[in-house]
Amino acid sequence: MSEDRRSTMDLRRALQVIWRRKLFIILFATIVTALVFVVSMQQANEYESTARIIVETQSATLNAIAGQNIGDKAPDDRQVATLATFVVTPEIARRVKGTLASDLSVEELLDSARADPDLNANVIEVTARRPSAKETADIATAFATEFVDWRRETQQESLDAALEITQREIERTQQDTFAYQELVNRRSELEVLKTLTNGGVQIGEAAGVPSEPASPRPLRNAAVALGAALILGVGLAFLREMLDVNIHTVEELEQLSTLPIVCTIDALPKEYRKSGRLIVLEEPRSPYAESYRRLRTSLDFLNFNHDLKTILVTSPLPGQGKSTTIGNLAVVLVRSGHRVTIVEGDLRRPSLHTYFQTPNVVGLASVVAGSAKLADAVKTLTFHEGTTTVVRTPPGRAAGSPRADLAGVVSLRLLTSGPLPPNPGDIVTSAQFSDILAELGKTSDYVLVDAPPVLAVGDAGALAGKVDGVLVVVRLEETTRQMLAEVETFLERSPARALGLVVAGVPRQKQHEYRYTGYYEA
Repeated sequence: MSEDRRSTMDLRRALQVIWRRKLFIILFATIVTALVFVVSMQQANEYESTARIIVETQSATLNAIAGQNIGDKAPDDRQVATLATFVVTPEIARRVKGTLASDLSVEELLDSARADPDLNANVIEVTARRPSAKETADIATAFATEFVDWRRETQQESLDAALEITQREIERTQQDTFAYQELVNRRSELEVLKTLTNGGVQIGEAAGVPSEPASPRPLRNAAVALGAALILGVGLAFLREMLDVNIHTVEELEQLSTLPIVCTIDALPKEYRKSGRLIVLEEPRSPYAESYRRLRTSLDFLNFNHDLKTILVTSPLPGQGKSTTIGNLAVVLVRSGHRVTIVEGDLRRPSLHTYFQTPNVVGLASVVAGSAKLADAVKTLTFHEGTTTVVRTPPGRAAGSPRADLAGVVSLRLLTSGPLPPNPGDIVTSAQFSDILAELGKTSDYVLVDAPPVLAVGDAGALAGKVDGVLVVVRLEETTRQMLAEVETFLERSPARALGLVVAGVPRQKQHEYRYTGYYEA
């Protein structure tokens, strides 16, 4: 597979995960956004104001007095960043507290202010944040002012110390000497430097009183939370996908299974799910019934050698659609001209008699027990198109005939379970059961056996040795990877031919919902 195609498939798979988990992602993002919005609305207003300190370029005059090269010397980034660390300190906070006569403690003042260097402009921004707009501006300006004063005082103290040292040296030096004159000149330079120095910093802009609170901002916070929640929600969706053992798509099933997918069956309307109704009888022209006609066509292709007469239909677990599939498949096979007999092989939870609305007094168990003859137990059922009501057996027609003379009539044979036996496992493994299937095969093109679920009981394994082929019905969202592996192991050990998987409950795509324009029956 080329890299481009693999990338396309990976992208497609990722989009499928997002689409499948869309409700979780939307719900998660909605909850997080709503919580952030509500919390923001309940927060008290806080105002923010900023004062700006300029870190000055050293002047040519000071350079000359200090004996340095004439010219401006711009402060480097490291110097600006270092100065910024001394703006919001306990020493400056104590000075601010005294200047403002504030009731706030030194710790509270430190918590309410910060200093950030703007290295692109050699500026230090002093920002304060408090519930009061005026207090915020006062604190920011006070921190900036007190830092400038502290910086000037610190440098002047250094110059005072230098002057004191120079003066002591002058007093110890003999007058009218060159050294004495040099020290006097040095003292004069330091006195001028003390007068001119301002610490290399000055107030560039005092903090203004803010007109609007800096926080909370519910709409902005909600927008940020929404973006973050969507990203996190998608991540959690992929995490859930990794931990999820269920199979959700046909593509995923194809990748995981070594068995061929014989056909996919559209998810039936709610009224046909577990209701004992056959959609191919009640709505034969519906697009849902077309799924079973596709299954019939696939089965005919599998049976091109006409070596498949008895077919076992099972599923991994109960409720995955095997009985619904076998009932609808039987009807479409009859409509295409095949002679069909259905056998209820599930002697624990039989259901075929409910689909065809027929009594279950005499059946398979009765024949195996010898209390009834096969000919008396097999029912020939005839239906008018558009109903599941048994109308009559056409007179003069042999049992198992594919179609009645009446237009729109469907006729097939059914062997129900009969009374539920205490030993269903013994019945399905009996030689009498094998003889029954062989006898029914003489007058049928297809004998469809509804078997118990593979993973529920061992009956399906016993039945598999009595049939020509096995179809396994699986339902998306309800079949796990472990189930699929166990089904494949079952089919590998089965002497019957593994025909493949029938995937039930596949959602119909929106673009296909109205594509159906007519009904064609072979």
